Amino acid sequence: MFSLASFLITMRETIEAALIIGILLAYVKKVDHKELRRDIWIGTALAILTSIGSALIFYFVLGSFEQYEEIIEGIAMILAALILTCVIIWMMKTSKDIKGKLENKIEMTIKTEQRFGLVFLAFISVVREGIETVLFMAGVIATESNIFTIIWSSLAGIAVSIVIAVILFWSGQNISLKHFFTITSIFLIIFAGGMVTHGLHELQEVGWFGSESFFFQQTVWDTSHILSDSTSEIGKFLRVLIGYQDKPTWLELISYVIYMIGVVTGVLLITFSKRKTVLEDPSENQIEGIKDEITLKQI
Repeated sequence: MFSLASFLITMRETIEAALIIGILLAYVKKVDHKELRRDIWIGTALAILTSIGSALIFYFVLGSFEQYEEIIEGIAMILAALILTCVIIWMMKTSKDIKGKLENKIEMTIKTEQRFGLVFLAFISVVREGIETVLFMAGVIATESNIFTIIWSSLAGIAVSIVIAVILFWSGQNISLKHFFTITSIFLIIFAGGMVTHGLHELQEVGWFGSESFFFQQTVWDTSHILSDSTSEIGKFLRVLIGYQDKPTWLELISYVIYMIGVVTGVLLITFSKRKTVLEDPSENQIEGIKDEITLKQI
């Protein structure tokens, strides 16, 4: 078995962290302060250790409340889906400003001679990606029962992202990752929609939305005899990837549709706003953010 959701989440977040580190390393060399590289790597190492520690704590804390398992899993999946969606949309909207903000913070740290300024900047920048990954993976763990599948799929995602980062660093070319992040964003948004319905399903199981006779609790259709989401491997895969259920309730179906309409509307509004800005000011087209601007030969 392979967890595509785990693979995509860890790959995407690791690449984003690698790009941030690359920007920091490139800028300290640009301003002739190579000695600050050590501070960046120290901050990065501390962020990685903190993220791993947070993941372990989160996992064991969740496991210690077995009597409230369905409630905790339901809330965790819904929160993870909302955070994942907000992060993707926020990155689409503000990514072009990230590189400049990082460089400004580095310049301010150098000017004020803050001893641990760069360590803290690298730590905060990378640990944010790590904590996001922990939250997202909480939703995956609540959806998939095989923890070993999640672990090896996540490690595969990290390995692939490291290979991509190394290629970027060594090539020294202007390599656009816009399409890569667009495709992974689409997959993660679909996955987040599935997490919302899974979360609601868990809360339905404990009676948070009334009895089974209530309209929103009633089953819309039953395709278990065609494609079961519990016994068929394809059904299990689709359940994790897109939130497929062979017996969805009206609450789950309506919530999924509303979520998708809301996210698609938000993405279209951001895309339209960006195009309008570029038409009004062509210079805006020169910078598309860290996802489109990867020239790391100077590292």
